[in-house]
Amino acid sequence: MIQTLEVHNLSCGACASTIRTGLGNAGFTSVKVNILSTPHTVSAEIENDERLELFKKVLRDHGYPLIEDEVIEPDMSKINYA
Repeated sequence: MIQTLEVHNLSCGACASTIRTGLGNAGFTSVKVNILSTPHTVSAEIENDERLELFKKVLRDHGYPLIEDEVIEPDMSKINYA
């Protein structure tokens, strides 16, 4: 079954290539990366929950956190610029 995830930090063709290569090296097939959609999406053939978790891990490990992940923004008011 094709599974699609929404990701952060995806902005160019080089990003898409990095993702396709990383997922391909992990054995994923039918990989599609959409940098034109908002939010950006990555799809691949996923056979089971174990493969889904690996799919998510590969994306995160390559610097593309999932929209479903909690993103904690730094508190800029605490920075001392002196």
